[in-house]
Amino acid sequence: MKFWINLLLVVLLATPATYAKKTRKPTSVERPPQFVLLAFDGSKSNDFWKESIEFADTVPTHNVAKNNLIRFTYFVNPVYYLHQNEKYNYTTPMLNKPVSCIGWETDKAKLPVRVQLTNAAFLKGHEIGSHANAHCDQTGRDKNDPMYGNTWDANAWDSEFNQFNSIFFNVFALNKLPQPKQYAPSGFAFKPENIVGFRAPLLAYTDGLWPTLQKHNFRYDTSKSSAPNYWPQKQNWGGWNFPLARIKIAGTNKTTLSMDFNWLVYHSAGASKPGLTEEERLRFKQQMLDSYNFYFKENYFGGRAPVHIGHHFSKWNGSAYWEAMKEFSQFVCNKPEVRCLTYTEYADWLDGLDQPTYEAYRAGNFDKLKDDNSIKSIAAPFLARVRLDQSDKAFEAVVDPKDVKMLKLTKGSVELQVNFKPQESTTVSKEDLIKQYGKGSTVFIRSVLLNKNKKPLDWSTYKIEGLGTVSEKISDPIENLANEPESVHAHAED
Repeated sequence: MKFWINLLLVVLLATPATYAKKTRKPTSVERPPQFVLLAFDGSKSNDFWKESIEFADTVPTHNVAKNNLIRFTYFVNPVYYLHQNEKYNYTTPMLNKPVSCIGWETDKAKLPVRVQLTNAAFLKGHEIGSHANAHCDQTGRDKNDPMYGNTWDANAWDSEFNQFNSIFFNVFALNKLPQPKQYAPSGFAFKPENIVGFRAPLLAYTDGLWPTLQKHNFRYDTSKSSAPNYWPQKQNWGGWNFPLARIKIAGTNKTTLSMDFNWLVYHSAGASKPGLTEEERLRFKQQMLDSYNFYFKENYFGGRAPVHIGHHFSKWNGSAYWEAMKEFSQFVCNKPEVRCLTYTEYADWLDGLDQPTYEAYRAGNFDKLKDDNSIKSIAAPFLARVRLDQSDKAFEAVVDPKDVKMLKLTKGSVELQVNFKPQESTTVSKEDLIKQYGKGSTVFIRSVLLNKNKKPLDWSTYKIEGLGTVSEKISDPIENLANEPESVHAHAED
C-alpha cells in the first residue's frame, strides 16, 4: 500500500500541469478598443450634410485626440459638385461621353453651399473619401446599366480617379462660379492627398481597381463584404481591407449587409413603402436597431473586430434607418473602450501596432470583456418558410409543406399582399391583376408569415414584370438581394 501512495506522489510532483487545478493561460496583450466606423455614401443633399454634422456634435465617444465627439466618413461623388450644363467636363471611362447613373446637380446655387458644408465636415474632423464619379456598374455585368459589356480595367479606373480630382478640386472654375474667398482656387480646406479611402459604387470592383488604388496612394478600400467578426488585413496592393458586414436580421434566420439600402431592399423591395404606417416605420427602425446592437454586442464582448455601418444621404421609410443609426451611435459610442472614429483614424491605429500585437488581436488573444447583458440577444427562431407559387392562371402565397405542422403549432398564418396591400385571399388570379393593374404591368406580390396576433414575422417579395404577356417574368425573392451590393437607387433621397 505504501508503495502505491509513494508512486502517486511522484506522479503528481512530476506532472503538476496535468493534475493541478487548471488556470487560464495569461494573454499577451491588453484588450483593444472597440472601433465603430460610421460612413455615408453620396453627398448630394445639403440639408443632410448639415443635419449629420450637427448630430455628430452631440454624441461623445472616446477619442485619443481633439474633441471626444464621434466622427463620420463621407464617401463623395464629384458629379454632385458639377452642374448638368457642365457635365462635358467628365468623360465616363469606356463610354467616351458624360454618363452619370446618379445624375448631376441641377441648381448651381447649391454648389458653393455644398462646398462649405464639405469643408465644415472636414474641419470638424470628419473624413472625406472617394465614391468615384459616375456610380455605374464597373463590372459591366448589369444589362440594365449603361456600362453593360464594359468591364473596367486599370486604365479605366485610373481615368476615373484622375477625373475625380480634376472635377472635385475645380468646382468653381468648371461651374463658372466666382472664385472662392477662402481656400482659393479649389475652395476646399483639404487637398487630393487627404482623400485616402475608397468605396466602389455599387461595391462593383474589378481586378483593375487594386493597382489603381496603389498608384494613387490610397490607404484602404471598403468595397467588399465579410463576416461580422472579420479583423482587417493588408491586401496585396498595400492597403487595408475594411469590408461591410453580413449581419443577422433580428427575429429572423436571414442576414443583410450592414448598409441602409440593403435594409430598404429587405423591408420594402428597394423603395420607401407606399402607405407606410407609423407602426410599420417604428418596426423597421427597431429591427435595424436591434440588429446593429447585436452586431456590436458580439464584437464588443468578443473578438473586438470593428463594426462597420454604411448609410446614404437618404431618409427612406420615413427616416426609420437614419433614426436607427442615430440611436445606435448614441447608445454605443460612449461605452467604455469604444471609439466611433473615421476609417483613416482606424487605419492609423492599425498601422501603429507592431506585428505580434496585431496578430494577437486577430487571434483574440486577450481578456474579453464580460457581457453585462445590457444588450439583448436577437432571436433567430425557426420560422415557417413562405413562398409564392404560380400557375398560368394565378399566384398563391403558401408555406413550405415541411413547415405546415410548425405553422399550426404556433397558430400562425399566411397572407398575400399585392403592391404591399393585404388581400382577403391567399390566392389572386392573373385575370383580376390584369383588370386592376393592366396587361404588361409590373406588380409586387408578397407572401407574408403572420404570427397568432396577425403581425408579420417574415416575408418573400416577388416582382412580376410583363403581367399576362408571353414575356411575363417573376423574380426570385427580392429579400435575397439584401446581401448583395446596392443599386443606383441607393442614391435616391427618398
